[in-house]
Amino acid sequence: MFRRYAIFTNKFPMLHNINLMIVIFVMLVSVYQLVENEQLVYANGIAFALLSVVMFARASDYKRKFLATNK
Repeated sequence: MFRRYAIFTNKFPMLHNINLMIVIFVMLVSVYQLVENEQLVYANGIAFALLSVVMFARASDYKRKFLATNK
């Protein structure tokens, strides 16, 4: 999964940037709703964002190690 996303980010960097913006937006909205409404159901958005960040980090590590061009 990490390998496929790393390859995807190499081929389509703009879509990766859009994914990052969506995850950041979900995180911000979830934190705001959690603080404002005090309902734990909004913690699902935070969990989604954290899992996405882990996936982005692992894909970035793979990309740096195996997909980097020798310059």
